[in-house]
Amino acid sequence: MATEEEKKRNLARINAMIIYGLEKGLWNLLGESALAVTTKVGEGMLEMLEKSMGLEIEGEAPQEMLTEIGRLFVDEFGIAVGFDIEQEDSAVEMTVQNCVLLRTEADLIADGIQPFMCPFLNIAAAAMRKRMGLKTRISQINVDVGAKQCSLRFEMM
Repeated sequence: MATEEEKKRNLARINAMIIYGLEKGLWNLLGESALAVTTKVGEGMLEMLEKSMGLEIEGEAPQEMLTEIGRLFVDEFGIAVGFDIEQEDSAVEMTVQNCVLLRTEADLIADGIQPFMCPFLNIAAAAMRKRMGLKTRISQINVDVGAKQCSLRFEMM
């Protein structure tokens, strides 16, 4: 029988497998058009985060809101060990350290699939769209397995 720690690791593996399968299936069906799904995916994830964790974005300064999203992922969910986020003009850049989905993202890239279901990226972009009333466009998803980090970027338009 698995220990509680083994069950947690197995749950993370199952979640990664689900994300991999969804991304690969959508990519195979839609090609690069699958990237358009990120808007709705992010909105759905943000809605759940607001309901389940009480995240409030109305009236919050954008940088504070983005920092709180990162804090939730690191401190409350434990899916990464570090999260840095900077907003400069119309660009938002994030660096995520040692995310539990790092290997999944690298596997997708190795299979010729641009990762697009990143919860950090999709929720942050959805929060900015909702808070600022602007559209967003993902402009960078770089996965560095050796450094155990992802560099993510979206533009507000």
